[in-house]
Amino acid sequence: MALQNHGARAAKRIPLLLWSLWIVFLVELLSRGQWWGTLKWTFEALPEVALNALVVLGFLFLLTAITGRVHLSFWLVATFCLAFGLISGIKLDILGVPFLPWDLLLTSETKDMAQYLSGLLNFTVVSGIITFIVISILLLYKLPRILFNFRWKHRVAMGIASLLMLTMIYTDGSMSLKRLAHVQNIGWDQTLNVQTNGFLLSTIMNLKFLFLNQPEGYNEDNVRAAISSTPPAVPAEGDVKPNIIVVLSESFWDATQVKNITFSKDPLPFYHEMIKKYTSGTMLSPQYGGGTANVEFEVLTGNSMRFLPQGSVPYNQYINKGVDSLASIMERQGYTSTSINPFHSWFYNSKKVYENFGFSKYISQEFMKPDYEGPYIADREVAYQIIGTTDLTDGPDFVFANTMENHYHYYPGKFKENTIEVTGVEGEAKGLLETYAQGLLGVDDMLKRLVTHYETTKEPTIILFFGDHLPSLGDNYQAYKDIGYLKENDPDFLNKMYRVPTLVWNNYLPEHKDEINMSPSFIGPYLLKLAQRPGSYYTDYLYQLSQQMPILPPENYYEEMKIDKQALKTYEQLQYDIMFGSQFGYGDMKDSIKDKNYVLGLGRMEIQDVKLKGAEELLITGADLPVNCIVQVNGQPVEVEWNSPREMTAHIKPESSKKQPLKIEVIVKDSKDKIIARSNEYKYSGAMAGDM
Repeated sequence: MALQNHGARAAKRIPLLLWSLWIVFLVELLSRGQWWGTLKWTFEALPEVALNALVVLGFLFLLTAITGRVHLSFWLVATFCLAFGLISGIKLDILGVPFLPWDLLLTSETKDMAQYLSGLLNFTVVSGIITFIVISILLLYKLPRILFNFRWKHRVAMGIASLLMLTMIYTDGSMSLKRLAHVQNIGWDQTLNVQTNGFLLSTIMNLKFLFLNQPEGYNEDNVRAAISSTPPAVPAEGDVKPNIIVVLSESFWDATQVKNITFSKDPLPFYHEMIKKYTSGTMLSPQYGGGTANVEFEVLTGNSMRFLPQGSVPYNQYINKGVDSLASIMERQGYTSTSINPFHSWFYNSKKVYENFGFSKYISQEFMKPDYEGPYIADREVAYQIIGTTDLTDGPDFVFANTMENHYHYYPGKFKENTIEVTGVEGEAKGLLETYAQGLLGVDDMLKRLVTHYETTKEPTIILFFGDHLPSLGDNYQAYKDIGYLKENDPDFLNKMYRVPTLVWNNYLPEHKDEINMSPSFIGPYLLKLAQRPGSYYTDYLYQLSQQMPILPPENYYEEMKIDKQALKTYEQLQYDIMFGSQFGYGDMKDSIKDKNYVLGLGRMEIQDVKLKGAEELLITGADLPVNCIVQVNGQPVEVEWNSPREMTAHIKPESSKKQPLKIEVIVKDSKDKIIARSNEYKYSGAMAGDM
């Protein structure tokens, strides 16, 4: 009788496991975006399905222990899991990477880019949600209910059981359920990880990557030994200090290389002319379709994304102290280092990151003219900012600039008119490619503006112009497949989808043409060598390594590309020392990385003089006053006519002028209505029209 009673109670709790399996199935449906693929995985990957169900069951137990209500816990767990499954599916379609734990640190960016998501309510999503609601109601309310008196002892036991269950899934020790089920975290390919292990299980396994382990052999002696054994890449610095301008062109890819399609006119005529004469080639980007900040990170610091979790964003997760970069290296040699980015200053934590990289100033969208092509600032405005920056300084400049004009999305209607017709393809792919080609016209125009200007200037200048990643053209690379560029299970997938064009131009060196073929983390040392400017121990090491191993692919390509993993141990140790360790390699240099006078904007805004100009108008003169600034008089914003960075006119109402002296201040706000820059407060006591 006792056995029968216990068996009956156990049987009545079987629905808990059924609920968990049901949630797992729906999460996978939303994550994968197709019914057949989800059903196939469910029946073929039984150990992985079971572990995903235990993840859900663990959280179901935990919430039930907290709330004492099992039905409420089901709906809370289901809503949470399904929401993130859907987000992962959307991200996977657009960027080729699923939702990952560190994406939770990118909520501001995700919200800002949400307006460009399309196809959210497709057949799979709608049918899946309807099916989920109907069957969930049947499972919860129509089948025999679970009889369980949730006294405090039961709730404590459920809490302990849930924590034990989740711990055994999370850990990798002898009691690990993953180990018993022979499940491996495929950290080098997060898309394959989610497809193989399921979204919820891979998410749990990825949590540990938020905290990186110290690499084997990392200590001060080994760091110093690596430094002492590395010869300088530039033994004697050159007599010339050229401007070094690095332009990351958003989603720049030469679409004309595809053989099966034809463009009514060349969208990149100037670029094609330049690569015939000057150093060019490709870099193997760590990103596809998005993740610009990670490419920046490699180019500016020499650090590699290959030693960090796939899908992570160092700008948001790891750059919380001074990290030596091309900006700080050049600053120590008398350069002015400026970052230019035509997007929000808060995006990817940029304003703080550029300070930690040692830039003198950061010119973001808030300080630029509202010159748009489509939804983003035009590339020509970025060219204008670059030229203005180098023209204003007496000495050499290091400029790192991003563009945004050709950023995702590429649906027809993004620009006022698409002037290039693409033939050889129909349907959605045709529209995407024609819109993308229209954006390439802006890319080519920007490059021409820069080269034309610096051809005539007396300042020696080097320009690096490159793409950060290929554009996302349709869900699941659809446009690339439609034009025959990418095949199913393409053996050349890495080179086709991760190679970005690169051009190096200069106006003073003897004519010479190299063929670029490297990872972005090696391009900085290459530029320093070309300019004959000394770098750091790190860039010297990277230059030497690049001569033997110019490409660092994902780890699963090591064998195919004959990459010696052991040869990368020193690289990994030096990078860990810089980002997470004690920065043994920096020594006293760490105090000279960040610029104490770092400023956001054209420079430090200053009101130098205020004069009466006509009736109820004030002529404000000063320095570095941006076009988008706000003038406040006695704490209230007033109407302004901007003339130049040195002059503007403020309109004062008679009632506002009675309270003197007038306290005048110039501020700049971001899209979140936060003040990101402000001038000095100027007190004006002159006569106003109302006093005359």
